[in-house]
Amino acid sequence: MKPTVSTMATVFEMRPLEPQSFMQRLLNQHPIENAVIELNNVLASSAICSIPISEIDRIERKYGLSLTKQFGLNLEEFYAVYLNYALDDSSLSEEELADLTHLRILLQLPNQTIELLHARVGAGIYQQCFEEVIQDGVISSEERYFLSQLEQTLSLPSDLANKISEEVRSNYFARLAEEYSADARITPEEERQLQQISKNLGIKPDQATKRTLDRYKLYWVLENADLPIIEISLPLQKQEHCHWHSEDVQWFEERATARRTSYDDHYVQDKVFEEVDLQANSPAHQTKFGLLKRIDTGQLFLTNKRIIFVGRLKTTSIKLNTIGRVTAFKQGIEIGKLTGKNPLLLLKGNADVAAVVCRRLIRNA
Repeated sequence: MKPTVSTMATVFEMRPLEPQSFMQRLLNQHPIENAVIELNNVLASSAICSIPISEIDRIERKYGLSLTKQFGLNLEEFYAVYLNYALDDSSLSEEELADLTHLRILLQLPNQTIELLHARVGAGIYQQCFEEVIQDGVISSEERYFLSQLEQTLSLPSDLANKISEEVRSNYFARLAEEYSADARITPEEERQLQQISKNLGIKPDQATKRTLDRYKLYWVLENADLPIIEISLPLQKQEHCHWHSEDVQWFEERATARRTSYDDHYVQDKVFEEVDLQANSPAHQTKFGLLKRIDTGQLFLTNKRIIFVGRLKTTSIKLNTIGRVTAFKQGIEIGKLTGKNPLLLLKGNADVAAVVCRRLIRNA
């Protein structure tokens, strides 16, 4: 609660005047900056509504200047300081409204400047109140009325209020979505809550956020729901089912040394790939391979028993129980075998999904 005192000492602080220089004393002149200091001290020592216009005239005559012309920014600051003080409780009493009206006349501030100051000061207050209102993800009818009244109290332009509302609601949803997807998974319950909050706040996630959330929902489904069974023409073992298929897959292996004989050798020195952390919502980091050779190109099949690669040169299968890890990259997956070379399989797309499916199959096996 604001103190009820007869002066504005709680808003403006008394300041000492600048001393006259030797020449100013001889010529009976005053430091020009003392004009603003005197006005500050008048505001600090008197109730706003009790300050007469003649006080401004007295200061201007004493210093032989126009406060409006020479100290316009200082006058705007005086008004902004009191406006910010008056709005500390997000409301304006009749006394404060009267003070602001008198202060505007006293400082000779044009309407355009007043509107600008209200927008500048009020925007921060309106944003702060809006952020407090939506902390529970819901804006009740009472809260909507409060925000509407606050917009009027602050004399906030409607387009600015709408912009603040849009930004605050969007930022709140984005933070919540990031919090829910911290483990790179969105459960059905989290999806329901996000949909409800999106509806309550009247916003829709942008396309980038929607794609990310859809991806994390898919991860959860692939790890917890029944995997789809794909019918393929490839002969499979008894009780073996295919759950993933991709074409145009390139099989690479890392080589310690190699002799380059022609441009068709397919050896790549210091190839860098972007690794994806499938356990957390975190940026990818880069992993460098020393020397890679493309072995073959073909189709990739993930079954509940094997990884099968049908290449142009030959067909290769890797039993799931011989795999120690699967590393996901944006460009493909690396199969970390318990023994032997670790193939790097580059895919046209959905490498992260392939890695999630492969890890689940290995875990189940």
